[in-house]
Amino acid sequence: MKPSQLKQKIVDFWKSLPQGLRTALSVIACALKWIYRIVDRLVRIALLGLMLYAIAFTVVMSVLLYKGFVYCYDIYDNVKQLEFTNPEMSRYMEALVDSNPATQIKHRFVPLDSISPYLRKAVIASEDAGFYYHPGFDVRAIAEALDANRYYGKTKFGASTITQQLAKNLFLSSERSWERKFKELAYALLMEKILGKDRILELYLNYAQWGPNIFGCEMASQAYFKKSAYKLNLDQSINMAAVLASPGKHNPNGRYSRFMASRRSVIYQNMFPRRDSLKVDSLKALNTPPDSSAASGETSVSN
Repeated sequence: MKPSQLKQKIVDFWKSLPQGLRTALSVIACALKWIYRIVDRLVRIALLGLMLYAIAFTVVMSVLLYKGFVYCYDIYDNVKQLEFTNPEMSRYMEALVDSNPATQIKHRFVPLDSISPYLRKAVIASEDAGFYYHPGFDVRAIAEALDANRYYGKTKFGASTITQQLAKNLFLSSERSWERKFKELAYALLMEKILGKDRILELYLNYAQWGPNIFGCEMASQAYFKKSAYKLNLDQSINMAAVLASPGKHNPNGRYSRFMASRRSVIYQNMFPRRDSLKVDSLKALNTPPDSSAASGETSVSN
């Protein structure tokens, strides 16, 4: 059948239909035509919107990924530099000088093997008894601090490890924010991975505050005991470690201070536990005194 014949048949069929039916079909056809146009336009708009969203999402994610890379790389680079170099000043020292340009920072760096084993272990007992057994943060200490703070109804106890304290002192401000806590954790984890425990302890002992303007155990030892940190005995080491909790208000010679007496008691109990305890696993070696050439002096503890 030719197309012209087919077309003629359709026309004849259409004319044979009743007028009312033809009108109804014409209305339906017109409605379908407009529905098609509307749907077509909506689909085009939706596709255009999806394309624009995809482009915008790609651009935003690219910017965020770049900023995230720079942000994380800065943290990594800061930690990596600590592997072989010692900063001239910590962020905390710089903040003190910025707040008061007349401040004279007293600081001297010494290697770990030039620090009395007594002081090393006393500091661990004072600040982070599980230092050698956690990955940079102590979950149990955090839980205990939260319970204690909830009991007292205020933030009275902290759970920062030596690694976290070092990260804060070297790189971070004292502001309280989630971003600072995130950075502190990131620094702590990277330090544990890149530097190792002994290097972290070495840096902590050299950049911790031991007095109003005194930083580092060597300068503190010279200021308080007129001797190098290598020659500190057990009694002096415990007094030095006790100061770390409040270096701006106390000094190792404050024997009649209730605060110092309390801190000395806690440190001594952690250093020489009456029984094995997971809390002091990293201090078990204290039961064997160090070589006499490593630390000299009396080993008695003042009460």
